[in-house]
Amino acid sequence: MFTEERRNVILDLLRKKGKVTVNELTRQLRVSSVTIRKDLDFLEANGSIVRTHGGAILPDHSRSEWNFLKKIHQRENEKKRIAKKIVSLIEDGDTVILDSSSTNYYATFELRKSDLSMITVVTNNVFIAGKLIELGIEVLVLGGVVRENSLSLVGPWALRFLEEINVDKAFLGTTGFSIDKGFMTPSVVEADVKKAMIRSASKVYIVTDSTKFTRSAFASFALPEEVDGVITDENIPKEFEAFLLEKGVQVYKT
Repeated sequence: MFTEERRNVILDLLRKKGKVTVNELTRQLRVSSVTIRKDLDFLEANGSIVRTHGGAILPDHSRSEWNFLKKIHQRENEKKRIAKKIVSLIEDGDTVILDSSSTNYYATFELRKSDLSMITVVTNNVFIAGKLIELGIEVLVLGGVVRENSLSLVGPWALRFLEEINVDKAFLGTTGFSIDKGFMTPSVVEADVKKAMIRSASKVYIVTDSTKFTRSAFASFALPEEVDGVITDENIPKEFEAFLLEKGVQVYKT
């Protein structure tokens, strides 16, 4: 069993049981306790699990989202490079969705540097909306309830708005990815909004740094077949890049 497969098995066991121990994983996966501890250390470093004495549990999904204003400073350099690619894919006259991704926050700074003047941006993030308004860009903000952690607007009003519009391109963040579950986010209501954004867009791009490919999250919102491209950094695991390419997804490495 490959390392990635073994770690996915560990996550599947955690989803079913809620907790696991090093001893039971050693017996079930037929590897050493040293190997299992390395796997658990890796999964904890990527936010997929919480280590306990002798084992691991799943994180509390209701609290697993980072505060938006903290997230924008994580992997800042990677996000800035991804943001440049985002803006390079936008053409004058486009109508674009920028969801509540911290990477999309940096796209607002790249838009400031660009020659784009005739675009319309739809967003569900109040912080991103404020940055776009400063640029003089036409901005449409979804209705709904503002979530404290993500500063995003969600709920029936947001979904109803998205049902009424058609946009050229959508750029959506993700918290995790797996071959079986696709792209994931910690919140069911966030997942519903992302799904509606996908239905509204002619082209869909996932924007994420490469660490998200080794994480899991609570709610799936898209399979690879539902997106046109993934914009990430050069450290995307090769097995995931190969899988996405096999599914017809264009992978942009920044």
